[in-house]
Amino acid sequence: MQKTRYALIGALLIYTAGVFCLAGCGETMETAEVTSLMIEKNGIVTSNIVEDFGKDFYSIDTLKAMMQEEINSYNASHPAAMSLQTVELSEEIEGGVLVRLQYASCADYAEFNDEELFYGTPSEAQAAGYSLNAEFVDTDGNAANIGETEILAIKDAKILIIRQSAQVSKVFLPGKVLYMSTGTVLAGSKVVELPGPEEEGNIMWQGELTYVITK
Repeated sequence: MQKTRYALIGALLIYTAGVFCLAGCGETMETAEVTSLMIEKNGIVTSNIVEDFGKDFYSIDTLKAMMQEEINSYNASHPAAMSLQTVELSEEIEGGVLVRLQYASCADYAEFNDEELFYGTPSEAQAAGYSLNAEFVDTDGNAANIGETEILAIKDAKILIIRQSAQVSKVFLPGKVLYMSTGTVLAGSKVVELPGPEEEGNIMWQGELTYVITK
């Protein structure tokens, strides 16, 4: 069900950006020129997207109605799973439109967008079929010799697992980052930047799984 960024926001994915204000955790990112996700402690996922707005194809009202129809269809079998928060012209990007979607859980985000996204305890990740063995670095970028045994032993740890893609470049997390899989960049104590495609504009690119351990 690859809908939200292709069929709903338009066929022309020329430029993507996200605007987040992360409140109540000491981190604020006013403007990030990448599509971003924010995961809250209660599991709610917010996706902020700014796309080039094809005015020759859509009006704001038409785009909003089209997106709401798809959301209603999904919610019919997943009650209250997601909602459309904002569809408006971007104040940051000329000719852009800001879309903010909210999902009840990582599982709803993953299913609706046909992408991989998990945030929970390491034991829950194992139960979901994920291996915890990866090459990790600490917040200073130094290699960290940790595996499943060490990760499971971290008290109150949570782990983000997300498939690298051209669609999401930054994730705001509810807990402080402890370790990240190699290639991930710390952009704040609770913010990470994900690896992306080598060729700009390759919107179909997907890479490996990224792991981020938080506390």
